[in-house]
Amino acid sequence: MPYDTIKLKSPSLDRSLMKRIEAQCVLRSGLHLGTGEVLYELFTGELLGSWDARISVLPKYEDYELNDHGRPVLRPCEPYLLIEASAHKVLLGHNVYGGPSDFQQACRALVHLVEELLDTDLPGTDSWTVHRVDVAEVFRMRKAAAREFFDGIQLLSFPRRKRGASKYEMAVHFAGKTTCVKIYHKGSEFGVHDRARLRSYFGALFGHLYGKGDAGNAGRVERKLQALQRLADARLRCEVEVLSDKFQYDFGCNPRVCDVTDAYLQRVYDTEIEKLLREGKQGMDTVRNDREVLRRLEAVYGEKRGKQLHGIWLQFTTWGDDVAKDKFPKVTYYRHRKALEEAGVSWRNTNVVAVANDGLLPVDFAPVRTDPRLCLLPARNRPEFAISREMMRLAA
Repeated sequence: MPYDTIKLKSPSLDRSLMKRIEAQCVLRSGLHLGTGEVLYELFTGELLGSWDARISVLPKYEDYELNDHGRPVLRPCEPYLLIEASAHKVLLGHNVYGGPSDFQQACRALVHLVEELLDTDLPGTDSWTVHRVDVAEVFRMRKAAAREFFDGIQLLSFPRRKRGASKYEMAVHFAGKTTCVKIYHKGSEFGVHDRARLRSYFGALFGHLYGKGDAGNAGRVERKLQALQRLADARLRCEVEVLSDKFQYDFGCNPRVCDVTDAYLQRVYDTEIEKLLREGKQGMDTVRNDREVLRRLEAVYGEKRGKQLHGIWLQFTTWGDDVAKDKFPKVTYYRHRKALEEAGVSWRNTNVVAVANDGLLPVDFAPVRTDPRLCLLPARNRPEFAISREMMRLAA
């Protein structure tokens, strides 16, 4: 399970150290390091989104404290540092595949990189507090199948989550106070945000390796980009953004890096995806085919009750969640829905409405860690795809 964006807060820092850090950030803000393009860019501001490849280094002299009425207010405090970056892109240059799967080690690598770029010693990583973590899973899925998945998602209602807008096709975004769930086709996102940035990088790299005037460099760059694009086109990515309020709720405060385990973050991912799609809980395979649904319901509840629930399932399938809620009394609707879920039956993306019998979307797919299409292999050790510190020096 790779980790993407991570936001950490340092312990209190000496003011003279903060002045040196601020001077470094001012000098490097807006500058491209290594290759001359945006690979590692230090700046004093917030990231634009989870796709942002920069490293945010934010010196702070104020923090929130509760006032007499129990409301958070900003008050002066000892200086500290906030750093935020995509650990996946920091370590590999992209997040098409692979990525750090050890949270604590990913945090140490991020803090160490900031130390190196600032040429400054920072406190040990384990004493930093955690304020955001993006937990991601990637699934093998062709673009056409991903389109069917998102077509089905559009038919569903999410009463507890507001569906946000996206800047590219085949993506859904559900914001929340404690967590945020994002599901998107990686190929579409890669084409919008990463392709141009990596074109500049590969151009600088091949210019160094073969000479800037080599006529074959343009072809080499395009072949590398096309290889990454093909791989991204066959990937569906699901991210659960764990926000500061979630950590405070679970730990009573923002925990230190050493207190946040991979097992905890996996549980948060599983719980949030289950709550959103209500398909991650079942130990048995989810059934979407009409006849298979009938067989499953009869096997679980008996012939009479199974046939009754099969009729309810057909209504849920053809009407959709919103209409079904209006058609049934509230208590009855939730009783029927619970019975279908406990039998492992889904009325979403079925062969009755959203997906035909010969559809490209696998009938048993759900973006959970037990799905057989989950990508588990680590990143391939291919230097033309990964952007390491050594390669940046070569391309500089």
